[in-house]
Amino acid sequence: MLKKIHLLFAISITSLLCVNAQDTVKVSTLVGLDNNAEKFYNSGISKFASKDLNGAIADFNQAITLNANFYKAFYNRGIAKFELKDIQGAISDYTQAITLSHDSCDLCYFSRGQAKYAMGSKTEASEDYGKTIRLNPNHAQAYYYRGGILFEIQEYKSAIDDFTNAIKVKSDYAYAYNDRGSAKRQLEDNDGAAADYKKATELNPDLAFAFSNLGSVLRKKDDFKGAITAYDKALKVKESCLTYNNRGSARFDAEDYAGAVVDFTKAIQLKSDYAIAYNNRGAAKFKLKDYKGAIEDYNKAIVYNQKYCFAFLNRGMAKELIRDQQGACKDWEAAVNLGIEQGKTYLQDCKK
Repeated sequence: MLKKIHLLFAISITSLLCVNAQDTVKVSTLVGLDNNAEKFYNSGISKFASKDLNGAIADFNQAITLNANFYKAFYNRGIAKFELKDIQGAISDYTQAITLSHDSCDLCYFSRGQAKYAMGSKTEASEDYGKTIRLNPNHAQAYYYRGGILFEIQEYKSAIDDFTNAIKVKSDYAYAYNDRGSAKRQLEDNDGAAADYKKATELNPDLAFAFSNLGSVLRKKDDFKGAITAYDKALKVKESCLTYNNRGSARFDAEDYAGAVVDFTKAIQLKSDYAIAYNNRGAAKFKLKDYKGAIEDYNKAIVYNQKYCFAFLNRGMAKELIRDQQGACKDWEAAVNLGIEQGKTYLQDCKK
C-alpha cells in the first residue's frame, strides 16, 4: 500500500478592524501573534516540501507556541514526525489536532490510522479509517486501506465492499481494482478476479504485480497461453524472480518443459537460494528425462529448505529411475515424515 502525505495549507486573511483607541494596542498584539504563527506555519510547509523535516518541525513548534489552538500546525508536525519514523510522536500530534478541530478533521483521522497501522495496531487503524469515512464519505483511500486490513484478516466479502466503495469514489483507482481482484480470487471468483486485474492493468500499465496476478488467475482457469502473455507483460515492466517462477510454472502446465527450465533458471539467477524454483526446475528436467540434472536441483532445493517435503518426494522418484532404490526409499520416508501422505504409496514398494 502506498502512503500519501496530505498537507493542510494556511491562508492569510487581512481583516479591517474597527476599534476604539483604548483597544488598539490589545487588538494589534493579537493580530501580530496570529500573523507570526501563520508565517512560521507556512515556512514549515515550505521546508517540508524541500524535505527539511527537522526545520519544518522547528517552524511548526514556533507556530504552536504562538497559537496553541493551531490544529493545522499540530497535524503537519505529525506528518513530519511520521516521515522521521517518530510514529508515536505523530500519533500524539494527530490526536491533538483532532481535539482542537472539534472532531472535524478527516485527514487527521486518516493519517492517525496510517500511523497506527505502522505501529501494528490494525484494529485501531481500521477504526480511524472508519471515522475518516464518517466525516468524508468520499475519501477513497480510507475505504481502500480499511479494505486492505479486512483482506489481511480474511474478511474477504467486507474487503470487496470497501474496495468497491473506493472505486465508486475514484473510478481510476487501479490499486483498488487489483486488490478487489485478489479478494475475489480468495473466494474462488476467478472470472471476477480476472476482470478486476485486467481493469487494473488498463488503468495503470506500469503495475507489474497486477499483470502477474492476472497471469496466476488465468493459470488457475487453465488458460496457460493467456497466463504466459500476462507474465510476459509483467516482466516487461519489472523483472522478478517470482514472476519468472510463475511463468515457468505456466509453461510447465502447457508442457513446454524446455521453456520452463529457462524461466526457472532466470528466477534462480535473481535469487540464488530460491528453493521453490530449484524444485520446479528439477520437475521440468524430470519431464525432459534428465534425471541426474533433476536430482541436482532437488538437492539444492533441500539445502535451502531442509523441510521441503515435495522436493524429497520428487527426488525419490528421480532416484528410482536411475535405479537408486535405497536412496529413493529414504527420500519417500522423509517426505512422509514431513507430512506428505502420497509418499506412503511409494513406500509400499520399498517394503516388498
